[in-house]
Amino acid sequence: MRLKSLTCTLLFAAGSLCAGQALAWGDTGHRLVGEEAMRALPKGLPAFLYLRQSVRDVGQYSREPDIWRKAGAIHDAERDPAHLMRLDDNGLTLAGTELTAMPATHSDYDAAVRAHGGDPIKAGYLYYSLSDAYAQVRKDFGVLRVIELAIAGEKDKAKLADLKEAMRRRQDLVLRDIGILSHYAGDATQPMHVSIHYDGWGDFPNPEGFTTEHVHWPVEGPYVHDHVNQAMVHDRVSPQTSCPGTQESCIAARLKRNWTQVVPLYGLEKTGAFKPDSNAGAEFLATLLARGASDLRDMIADAWTHSADAVVNSAGVSVTDVTSGKVKDLYAVVMGDS
Repeated sequence: MRLKSLTCTLLFAAGSLCAGQALAWGDTGHRLVGEEAMRALPKGLPAFLYLRQSVRDVGQYSREPDIWRKAGAIHDAERDPAHLMRLDDNGLTLAGTELTAMPATHSDYDAAVRAHGGDPIKAGYLYYSLSDAYAQVRKDFGVLRVIELAIAGEKDKAKLADLKEAMRRRQDLVLRDIGILSHYAGDATQPMHVSIHYDGWGDFPNPEGFTTEHVHWPVEGPYVHDHVNQAMVHDRVSPQTSCPGTQESCIAARLKRNWTQVVPLYGLEKTGAFKPDSNAGAEFLATLLARGASDLRDMIADAWTHSADAVVNSAGVSVTDVTSGKVKDLYAVVMGDS
């Protein structure tokens, strides 16, 4: 085991905090989610997404929301809760609602949690992190579509050069924003990130005698690094499926599905499956990571499909406005002042 992993494990055993304590899956797991999602993309998406470098870039960008941590109180207070969503033993939010009845906005959810006697910071808002990150990727794809059309029709050499630069920048943003979406998709499939039992069972009824020790980081960080590999995750990625309803409804369903794995995870931990010298928990965690990769792949594909009618600038111009011929000056739409 690496020195960092061992140090964190010992700090947890002593009841102290470690910088990695809230990092769902750690670097290894988040890379695996991002890279395997990209490898599993269906045909028909922009060609640059299939490049080996793009796969690697998304894997690296998947780590970003954890790298953001410890930037300062104002920054961290707003962003750290984005990684989790506390659900109780009945699968209800700390606002007392089902995930299928989530308020329209993050601010509305905060108000609902407070009205129910809870603390919004402790409640977390992963549902909104995922929804926001998906919307950003859809927006990026919409802009990309318009840039492609602008390049195809532009005759002026100087303007064409500007548009090609805009394409390069947008492709970079697409990969970065997919990486952010990847991070939260990965967080969502770590059962402890969608439970009140976030790091040990805690001070709750515990009839099965699950551990109350700090097990969060040792499971998702050192254990995944040492026992789960790319092939294990790759082999468990499911076939691509499109969301049959709103993306928010599918995000809610995935979070609830992942919450059902809280008790199985603690059950495995009770048997010693996640001890450093045991491989018994590896398949379980590889399956969860593959689920994250599958979810991310599906969201990327959905974002591309639904970007065909996305609004692409602050003036309210949509892809549909462009493809229908309603808007003629595509250079202005892409570069501004449209």
